[in-house]
Amino acid sequence: MCNQPVSNPDWLTPEVKEFLKELSYKFQVRVFGEEMARVNALPLEERKAYIHDMIDHARSKGVKFDKPAPGYTR
Repeated sequence: MCNQPVSNPDWLTPEVKEFLKELSYKFQVRVFGEEMARVNALPLEERKAYIHDMIDHARSKGVKFDKPAPGYTR
């Protein structure tokens, strides 16, 4: 494997990157909802902290995580 930097193709302009970012966000809103699309856009450490807060909040409301969700397979 070579150690040369990877350059972007000519067609991948800042405008195209912005369009792709917007398209990805709209897709995530459609699939996961607005809140999770926003969370997915956060930096990794903030995203992990947010998810941990969601789990803590669910536990405080009595949600039990000892059984797998129906229809979920590993």
